Amino acid sequence: MAKIVQLSDCHLFKDKSKTGFNNINPYQSLQLLLDKVEQLNPDGVLVTGDISGDDSEQSYQHFLTLMAQFNLSNKFKVIAGNHDQSNAFNKLLANLDLAKSQPWQIDNWFLHGIDTRHQDTLGRVCHKDLENLKDKLQNNLDNFHLIACHHHPLASGGWMDKHQWLNRDDFVNAVTTLPQVKLVIYGHIHHDSHHKILACDFHSSPSTCWQFASQADFAISDAMPGFKLYQLHNNGSFDSTTIRLQQEQFK
Repeated sequence: MAKIVQLSDCHLFKDKSKTGFNNINPYQSLQLLLDKVEQLNPDGVLVTGDISGDDSEQSYQHFLTLMAQFNLSNKFKVIAGNHDQSNAFNKLLANLDLAKSQPWQIDNWFLHGIDTRHQDTLGRVCHKDLENLKDKLQNNLDNFHLIACHHHPLASGGWMDKHQWLNRDDFVNAVTTLPQVKLVIYGHIHHDSHHKILACDFHSSPSTCWQFASQADFAISDAMPGFKLYQLHNNGSFDSTTIRLQQEQFK
């Protein structure tokens, strides 16, 4: 069994003391959550985009410092989000970008990344990247597969659908035709959700800072910062758990 943690939408700032929605300090909330992650001793950590909130080099330095502080430096891969557009991301995290590398094999699971950055907050996957992903899946039909991305491949039913993945149907149709693809994980929408299409489950993660309410107009939820834990079993099944901070931990 492989134990995988998903962190998403950290939105770190150059200024570690800066707060955002609901007066949440993203550096502090990530630090508190990473303490929980370290205690879980996962086999791998996938960070599904928007590591930075201001695309500053210092924000990525803060992220790397925190990962080292909690002994996770050799255990994680990242996917870029729509906020991760600068040369600083490429300079500091390019060698950890799962969308630009070979699949990450843990036990008999292959973990893939795909880059959905397009324009501003909108997502899109290019034809070449999608074809490359399909080839990697077809070449490893004896294994089970998890795919990590940033933008939501399924409609969220709320205001975040204005910031959508434009050709998401192409991706969904491709991955759901192969029963070996068991799980797609993503961020962007800042809330926990779960859907299933054929043999494939689609899970979004809470943000490690502020949470978005799923309604027609922009709104912030009072839910606490969190992350997802996936336990990937050797028979292709998995268990998922959402882990959040408690109000009294975060003041």
